[in-house]
Amino acid sequence: MAVSLIKDNPLAYSGRSILEIAMESSANLNNRAFQLGRELDEARRELAAANFVAEIFNEAGRKLALDLEVADLTIELLRMSLDETRRLRDERERALLGELAHYKALADAH
Repeated sequence: MAVSLIKDNPLAYSGRSILEIAMESSANLNNRAFQLGRELDEARRELAAANFVAEIFNEAGRKLALDLEVADLTIELLRMSLDETRRLRDERERALLGELAHYKALADAH
């Protein structure tokens, strides 16, 4: 590592021993490793927070899906009730028209 540093930029390292250069390189690598470790920890915390938010949204989505299912069932029950109400109304209307025709016939007979 130190040899390649000297080869790439010899003026920056002139007058220094290879040991000094190697120690500086090692310190730089340690600092960079420490910095990358902190960045990794921060990324892990952010990922954990994102996962927490995703779980909240997932739970909310499941609840909304259940609410939607309940709403669909309620709508279906209301449609069935409306159909039954219409059927009963039509049946009652036929019965009343039959009675009306009967009373008209009686009135016409007298």
